[in-house]
Amino acid sequence: MVKYSSGKNEGIILRVNLKKSTVISTIIMFLFLIGCEPLAKDTMDFYKRTESVDLSGENINSISLNSTENDVINTFGKPTEIEEIEDPKSKYLSYDGVEFGFVEDKVIRLFIRRTHENSKIFETAKEIKTGDKKEQVIKEYGENYYERVESGLDTLGYFDKENMINIEFGFNESKVIAVIIKKIGWKEDN
Repeated sequence: MVKYSSGKNEGIILRVNLKKSTVISTIIMFLFLIGCEPLAKDTMDFYKRTESVDLSGENINSISLNSTENDVINTFGKPTEIEEIEDPKSKYLSYDGVEFGFVEDKVIRLFIRRTHENSKIFETAKEIKTGDKKEQVIKEYGENYYERVESGLDTLGYFDKENMINIEFGFNESKVIAVIIKKIGWKEDN
């Protein structure tokens, strides 16, 4: 029930409240339009409440976290692209279907993705690959996962707290389109 009054002060209060709600609505709409996800959560927001799973066997063609740049080059050959970042100081070697991130010559991140239809297909230690369904990921990795939205993708992730490893699966229409395996705690997480 809305009460109307002819009092001068109540009209001023009503106009001020309308102005505040208009400003708030405009800010929310602006954030939505520019793609900002103000309610999005970072990976580490889920760390404490997600139970640990064993991810110690994760590797791509024998390359795992802490492998060296030479190990990667000896296994995969010359990269198709090399990118060096200043802050945080890191280096990325890209190949068809996979990318490796390095800090101080050690792999800190492995990234599986399909860059085109004919990309090589790589698997996780539990044989999950691009194109697999979300249900298959949960069947292989278990129920101790978290969910979030990252860059518009539904994302499901697991932590290995003993070995400080995080794995995330990005989905489009409930099918895996990307997998990231990374070391927990390097500067990107902070």
